Amino acid sequence: MIRLTLVPHDGVGPLKLGAPREAIRAAARQLGLAAGPTHAESDTFADETVQIDYDDAGRTRFIGIAPLPDVHRMTVAGLDCADTPAAEVFRAIAAAEGGDHAFDAEGYLFPRQIIALWAADEENDAIAPAGRKRPIWGQVGVGTPAYRALVERIRARET
Repeated sequence: MIRLTLVPHDGVGPLKLGAPREAIRAAARQLGLAAGPTHAESDTFADETVQIDYDDAGRTRFIGIAPLPDVHRMTVAGLDCADTPAAEVFRAIAAAEGGDHAFDAEGYLFPRQIIALWAADEENDAIAPAGRKRPIWGQVGVGTPAYRALVERIRARET
């Protein structure tokens, strides 16, 4: 199993923010993450559980990891994202962020750390036995300031 750590403003393990597309693909191969579908601005790996988005210059602006505990495990703020309830992960990141933050199971972007949490749901808990499922984030990711600005522009259009 591959173990990865999310570090704000840096990346996830050897997958680095700001890295060119070929460097990300090489790092993913080195980790043993099978390539998935690619698009003009993104690559996926490991059954589409690792999502990499690129800016117009082909540099990594977002790295998102969905739970796939048999293949990879990611930690953030010292917590295993596939085995820690969403609210607990949220609280740990919020403590590191500072300020007031309200849990939202649909998703949240911490603007200072640029950590994105998406879709907390019991269906994402691949570890707990049936009947004991916990809400687990469907994706935890980290981005660049350009990614944060993109999310803020999209949110402004939606309101």
